[in-house]
Amino acid sequence: MSQTQPVMPLFYERPEALQPERHGALGLKPEPDFRFASRAVSVPISAAEAPFVARHYPIVFATAGEFLPLAVLGLSNGENLFVDAAGAWEPGTYVPSYVRRYPFVFATGEDQGRLTLCVDRAAGRIVEDGGEKLFADGKPTKVTDNALEFCAAFEREIAATRKIVELLRKHGLLTENQATLTLPSGSKVALKDFMVIDTAAVDRLSDDGFAELRHNGALPLVFAQIGSLPGWGDLARRLPAANTAAQPA
Repeated sequence: MSQTQPVMPLFYERPEALQPERHGALGLKPEPDFRFASRAVSVPISAAEAPFVARHYPIVFATAGEFLPLAVLGLSNGENLFVDAAGAWEPGTYVPSYVRRYPFVFATGEDQGRLTLCVDRAAGRIVEDGGEKLFADGKPTKVTDNALEFCAAFEREIAATRKIVELLRKHGLLTENQATLTLPSGSKVALKDFMVIDTAAVDRLSDDGFAELRHNGALPLVFAQIGSLPGWGDLARRLPAANTAAQPA
């Protein structure tokens, strides 16, 4: 009988629960290397970081699964316009938390109630000899402690984001959309299968509905998504062909 393989989160290939007896020799290269994200056209973000994301990337919502907000990093599959061939993220641009937590991640334990810190053994920054050690004398080092704190904070923010997205859906504020790119040659490329905030629906909100959004911390995400729309044009200008125009429908 065949068994269904678990679906790995974006970027992760061989996550393993960190254990001193098994991973005591592992180290983390301190130099950032984002080549693992060079083919990511989008990544999930939390509502808390949306105002920072909106300064550099368009924000959309997934049309399936958890409907989480996404930072759009490219305009075609397998394309991240912010990572160069050397693995450097463009200086001065915000790097989403989902990317910064790699190669660490939380996984749910067998009891389904406990989160365990894992590391992707396939990550280029994880080395058998050298780097900043993950354990010393059988105990977690500052590197591992920092990873634990960061992943815990990320999980809290994503949990809060899920509640906010459900609130947006409750009030009918998400609508499917598309962006059309007009290339210098005159040809068009359509981007679809994403959702955005329906500004008309926001305008129709009752006072009680608006207050519910405000009391639950949803407004920063709403305004950030709407304010991120110029990011489509910024992405288009990063394409090799200059003067490409991006026009959200």
